Amino acid sequence: MSFAVVDFETTGILPSYHHRVVEIGVTHVEDDGTISSRWETLINPERDLGPQRIHGIHAADVLDAPTFSDVAAEFAELLQGRVFAAHNASFDLRFLQAEFERAGYWLDGGTPHVCTMILGSRFGLGGSCSLSHACATYGIDIGHAHSAGADSFAAARLLAAFHAQSNTRPEWLDYWQQAAESGRAYSYPPGRRTGVAVKVRSDVGAAPVSFLERISTDAQRPRVEGAGAQYVALLDRCLIDGLISVSEGAQLAEVATELGLTRDAVDEIHRDYFVELERRAWADGILTEDERATLRDVGALLGLDDEAVAAAVDDVAPVAGTGQAASAFELSPGDLVVLTGEMLRERSEWEADLRERGFVPHPSVTKKVKLVVAADPDSLSGKAKKARDYGIPIVGEEWLATIVFPKQHEEVR
Repeated sequence: MSFAVVDFETTGILPSYHHRVVEIGVTHVEDDGTISSRWETLINPERDLGPQRIHGIHAADVLDAPTFSDVAAEFAELLQGRVFAAHNASFDLRFLQAEFERAGYWLDGGTPHVCTMILGSRFGLGGSCSLSHACATYGIDIGHAHSAGADSFAAARLLAAFHAQSNTRPEWLDYWQQAAESGRAYSYPPGRRTGVAVKVRSDVGAAPVSFLERISTDAQRPRVEGAGAQYVALLDRCLIDGLISVSEGAQLAEVATELGLTRDAVDEIHRDYFVELERRAWADGILTEDERATLRDVGALLGLDDEAVAAAVDDVAPVAGTGQAASAFELSPGDLVVLTGEMLRERSEWEADLRERGFVPHPSVTKKVKLVVAADPDSLSGKAKKARDYGIPIVGEEWLATIVFPKQHEEVR
């Protein structure tokens, strides 16, 4: 008898509400209880990620992760000929069925399975024992809870413990035998592997590659008239909150290529833009410590050398420019603001504060919207995707708290 112990991290609890899988973990357990292999991957759900505070996955983590369709064939191979097992298996089976069907695979209903939560009740752990409690009872270190790989591995060791405790008892022999036979007889849909690489959580901690590395040193096409101004307009929108998200970096690199800008040309634009930012900071005759910190951060984001950044944050005001520095982004009374994602504060509280200050919370993204505030600036939600298509700035909740309401919402910093 062999098992494929599965765990899904998801955007919510009901696939019928269009919730999706965001991470898969599979652990193989052999007849003798040994762990023979482990497999895991993050999944790009092509929508917002739901309760990120639970699973700890951010949109930037899954932008270059495979979709479920990309790994469906490989995943099915990992399940084939084994007994499907999970903790609270009914939950995982709902998503198993929904994701395979969405990917174009027919999965016969009634997948044979073993549920470690139900088994736990038969071993004195109670009817709805959590994985963490069951593992603690059996002295199993669960590791990174709510990580599909870690939870799958923990559930696999729990299953091995249950099996070792019961496989010699006559009253359990039929149970395990029937589970083995049904698992071997069940067929998962065959498919062709896509060759798309998996992405595991251990890859997430690596330092992200700067968007500048994506810009070619050689022009890919003729330079468009007014390319510098168009690039700066996008750069200014991206830097409203003093950050360049992964999505924004990808946009900047793509636009630079479309405009015929080389890496050297972009570096020159960044230097000129940075000088204008310095002039903007000195407009009132004072350079505050917050402004110095912002200049240092932006200088690093734009790939400027230490000397250029040091010159910008010294006590010497820059020479007045011949051109006018771009004005800082501001929200004005009557501006439409869209909120998206599960935020730290209740959305109704944010909406009340916005209305109190004359701004208009709006339920959907149109070309008239001034700003989108996302729980995750790299959000894959429909609202965030449409905002990027329309060129509407996207900022995080922290920016809304510290810039728009600097005194009232310090707790979300």
